[in-house]
Amino acid sequence: MRCSGSLTPVLLGFSLLIFGVGVLHAAPSEEQWRTLNATIIEQHLLPRYQHLETSSLAMEKQLQRLCDAPDTEQLDQAKSRFKAAQASWQGIQHIQFGPVTLLMRNHSLQYWPDTKNTGAKQLSVTLAATHPIFDDAFFRSASISIKGFPALERLLFSDDNHLQQPNAVECRLASAIATHIHETALAIQTEWKEEARLIARADSKGTSDDDDEFQAYESPSEAATEFMKSLVEPIEAIHETKLQKPLDISPQKSRWKRSESWRSQQSINNIQQNIIALHELYSGTHPISVKTFMEAAGDHERAASIEKEFSIIHSELAQLPTPSDMSITPALYQALMQVSDHLKTLQSDLEQGMQTLNIQLGFNSRDGD
Repeated sequence: MRCSGSLTPVLLGFSLLIFGVGVLHAAPSEEQWRTLNATIIEQHLLPRYQHLETSSLAMEKQLQRLCDAPDTEQLDQAKSRFKAAQASWQGIQHIQFGPVTLLMRNHSLQYWPDTKNTGAKQLSVTLAATHPIFDDAFFRSASISIKGFPALERLLFSDDNHLQQPNAVECRLASAIATHIHETALAIQTEWKEEARLIARADSKGTSDDDDEFQAYESPSEAATEFMKSLVEPIEAIHETKLQKPLDISPQKSRWKRSESWRSQQSINNIQQNIIALHELYSGTHPISVKTFMEAAGDHERAASIEKEFSIIHSELAQLPTPSDMSITPALYQALMQVSDHLKTLQSDLEQGMQTLNIQLGFNSRDGD
């Protein structure tokens, strides 16, 4: 946890204790899970929330400059800042527990898929209002569909863009949304310091002064299960919602406008950012990771297979062009279906890997979609 300084010396000591005496060929202990939780928070989660806060602040400032002096150059810069901030959100989107779920912040940051086109309807109503004021009170009562990245994308990348007009209500709303995104990111980042403390003291005996303190997590493995869900469940969401939904059953029936961020031409890049983040969560923390835990439990072959699938998917996505005319050619369709197949393999391997680690994922929130 950054709030208490670097954990590297502690983690190194734990890793030597955990892995220095041969291969355990058993599921991790509670203390081992406690150590991995701390490693993930320090090396993966907090840096990515910091990146979201920093990039959203840059976006907020650029939107303010655009509204103060609207022109094509400022609009182009705003679009660029938007893409960078959205990419940083995609890099931490997989964490769906903790402060990001408070007050439905996750959905406020990105209300998608919007199957009923609620965002467009709410934007139209908002922009048509007489002398609207986009302050804190507005966002407290506004629909979640107009608080985050999809609404801002609609405003920035609209064909009939009004943001370059002086005193445009569209620009004032876009600037307000950018500010709301940044304030939300900052709140999440700040509150994770307390969440990290609660995770660190899971199942701790404590002292007489804090014996009665609320225990958010009964055990380190319970907290670790949330991280493992954050690793496994997004693969299904990427496969089904981000790929299969726009692809449908053939190139002729595919509709790229069903993809996540087609207006800004970031749909494929979104998936790439997701995969990079999930790959890091799996094997990018040091000196211990989910992968090293699987290896220590004796599941070397599956651990290597998961690593390979991540690399293959990353490589395949990097070679894909971005559809510019909203149509998917047969060649692109085939390439995307190949990525989809690898995602299914990856999901299966990860689910079996969780059995190796004695992690019960339980209810999948996506089952109720």
